[in-house]
Amino acid sequence: MEFDHAVNDALMRFFDKCTRFLEEVDNNPSAVTEVEKFKQGPEMRRVQQKIADILNVPYSSITYDVAEAAFYLCAYEFAIRSVKSPWCELFDEDDAKVIEYASDLREFWKRGYGHDINSKASCILFHDVFSRMDKTDNFIWLGQQVTEAVTVQVGHADTLLPLLTLLGFFKDSEPLTSTNYAAQAHRSFRTTHMLPYAANLVLVLSDCGGGDLRLQPLLNEKPVTFPGLTNRSSMPLYRDVLEHYSDLLKGCDFETECQLFKQPAEV
Repeated sequence: MEFDHAVNDALMRFFDKCTRFLEEVDNNPSAVTEVEKFKQGPEMRRVQQKIADILNVPYSSITYDVAEAAFYLCAYEFAIRSVKSPWCELFDEDDAKVIEYASDLREFWKRGYGHDINSKASCILFHDVFSRMDKTDNFIWLGQQVTEAVTVQVGHADTLLPLLTLLGFFKDSEPLTSTNYAAQAHRSFRTTHMLPYAANLVLVLSDCGGGDLRLQPLLNEKPVTFPGLTNRSSMPLYRDVLEHYSDLLKGCDFETECQLFKQPAEV
């Protein structure tokens, strides 16, 4: 079976088009200073020293990049081939948590809550998603057949994380920093849970009768609740979701937020 499809990088790779994001975050080393500080911090130094001791090599030989590469060689072989790689012998659970936190820090500051423009860059996708659901709502209200029952949009983790952030998912009370690793042991913002392989967000708009549509969000095939609507049903009324995100629906203009007509500074 074949389906019509179209490539729309302006929508699904919005981060490449957002001038403000490119200048303030993507091409700005100071935007991720917390990440660099953590790489040089005591938690990461202990991991590097341990690896050096196991391999019987000078500590200076084990940089953060070397430690990270060894860890992901272990992780990828296990995830893809279900093989416990010899690289895994270099790490225990505590080491894995440290390297995971370094990765979460990077995503937090480059795509997540670290900078406001990270999420605002996804305004164009946010409005596209809700405009499609509004169109369906109108068809049902008018008693007409829905012409577009399913829309599938394919992107990357860099597409999904800013949208999840804009919607308010996985927001902790304190930001992730280089100095609060221990305090963030039970953080919500954990990319291994949020963005596994083939990560996906599904929004199911259902007509349950009585003229009221309900919206069920599922993340990675598991039901979740919209932040701020946790006291409602897991399938809140669509109108309640619209009210909850009313400020974003009335604003969150991609061109304005991204300073679209300002040329990015050369790096």
